[in-house]
Amino acid sequence: MRILVTINCPGVDASAEGGLALAKMLSDRGHGVLVQCRPGGDVDERAGEWGLETTGPYLGKSAFLRGVVPFSSLLDRFSPDVVCATRAEGQTACALAAPYIPLVRIRCDIRKPSSGRLWRLVDGRTRLVVFPSPFMLRRGYRGERSGPVAVVPHPVDTRRFRPAAGLRKRNPVLVSLARLSPVKGHRTLIRALALLPEEVTAVIAGPPSQQTPRELMDFAGNLGVADRLELPGRVEDPRIVLERGRIGIVTSLGSEVVSRAGMEMMSSGLPLLAAATNGLLDLVEDGKTGMLHSPGNHEQLAAQALHLLENPSLAETLGRNAGRRMVEKYGYDTVAETWEGILAAVAAGEQIDPLRVSRVKGEGG
Repeated sequence: MRILVTINCPGVDASAEGGLALAKMLSDRGHGVLVQCRPGGDVDERAGEWGLETTGPYLGKSAFLRGVVPFSSLLDRFSPDVVCATRAEGQTACALAAPYIPLVRIRCDIRKPSSGRLWRLVDGRTRLVVFPSPFMLRRGYRGERSGPVAVVPHPVDTRRFRPAAGLRKRNPVLVSLARLSPVKGHRTLIRALALLPEEVTAVIAGPPSQQTPRELMDFAGNLGVADRLELPGRVEDPRIVLERGRIGIVTSLGSEVVSRAGMEMMSSGLPLLAAATNGLLDLVEDGKTGMLHSPGNHEQLAAQALHLLENPSLAETLGRNAGRRMVEKYGYDTVAETWEGILAAVAAGEQIDPLRVSRVKGEGG
């Protein structure tokens, strides 16, 4: 198949990661894949690192109107069998410029879908809408759509993020990977750290976002745990942090349509203590691959962490289960096979059974 993946994100967020992973998986399986993105931007750079072919034009925000005509020319030149759009701009441009090309929309936005005349036109020309987590359907993200939908998780590279031996022998380090945004709930982890024994430390790796490392360190200082907290900023290779950890932590207060950090922790064999919100409810099997806590409940999080640290065999069991779940449901091979089947059916114009498709074996939960 010839597949065009449109990624009109300004940076490499969860939507872009999912689109790039899809392009990489399909390219590795021999399909002709082209990524449309902003030339010279972060997505373009990441795609180049992954050996993916890219092209403009960029369709984000104010660039949309001047990009529609070049995008139409791109469709004529590349002649894809199917277009996979990770954002509304690519979906709209394809629906308006080439309604005869089978179109799949991949939804990864915490905002609810739009409505209105233009939305109905574009949605009516969209063969399939794919969600990365079942919670989105439970929470009404299907909106007014009457056409077929599917649930296919974003994948994790289980060959890159692999369990390492000696989890029990590691220092009692709690690890968190997320931008330093208040919605990520890092203060919940810091409060929990203050309730744990002095030998327990924490690493929160991520770039500044609405709050600075200094602000979080001052907060930790007020609780008397600044000397037990590391804030290394953005790390290019998360494995450097994960290989130090005994337990993975995701304390988000919201967001988390896709928890890439949680998936990487679980794939690395770490038991995951995660907030019971949004996609994390589908990612974590409570008591089997990790434990869920009420968002913001630092006392519950501290109790869970202490329980795992005092019961290393349980932590290892949860970590093994987490790694196995990632391979079986979220690994590249599994998710790629699911996508191949779906896109082949879409490209062939086959009737799509929404119930059957939404239960593909790649579904999380």
